Amino acid sequence: MKFVLWEKLAGLEGKELVMLIAAAVVAAALIVLLVCLRKRSAEEAPGKRVDTRALVYGALCISLSFVLSYIKLFSMPMGGSLTLCSMLPIAMYAWAFGPAYGFTAAFAYSLLQIIQGAWIVHPVQFVLDYFIAFTCYGLSSLFPKCLPLGVGVAGLARYACSVISGVVFFADSAAEAGYESALLYSLGYNGGTIGVETILCVIVACVPGVVRIAKAMNRKRA
Repeated sequence: MKFVLWEKLAGLEGKELVMLIAAAVVAAALIVLLVCLRKRSAEEAPGKRVDTRALVYGALCISLSFVLSYIKLFSMPMGGSLTLCSMLPIAMYAWAFGPAYGFTAAFAYSLLQIIQGAWIVHPVQFVLDYFIAFTCYGLSSLFPKCLPLGVGVAGLARYACSVISGVVFFADSAAEAGYESALLYSLGYNGGTIGVETILCVIVACVPGVVRIAKAMNRKRA
């Protein structure tokens, strides 16, 4: 797989090259954000050790999301599936512990998704559908006052990544399926999996008991 990716990268030009650069910029921005947040945290509390509670819950939530990702209600022919709220543990963790831990855990989860089985047709699509899309779950951390809102935004962000990927890289599939618009095809295709799962996760996140669990993860955030 590495050799194929490098060959495709070497042949990029025009719009595809611009998209790759844009994807790299987004990834770099996330890394810079994490570094700045960690630096700020260190300045505010010099000598403070890494939060053991955060690490333990991070490992648990990543593991739980990974296990739930194998519980698939159905799978789509060109990749993608509707799972049993697999994004929720990661989104809850990000919401409970903030951006630095949240984006890091979400990125780690993206690596597990690649190991689980990646559908690759292009290097840019690979970055967009996996590294960026799953790391978007960390966006839940930006809405500390409302867990359902954070979960919804995180899910919609991943949905947007997949829709863009579908329009750009799977337009041929839309034509084969009888769609004149690749956008409508991508909206429907991804809506049946990521869209539905996001709705389910938001509904679950509205349950008072779930919110209490998220707050209990990090009492400082409660």
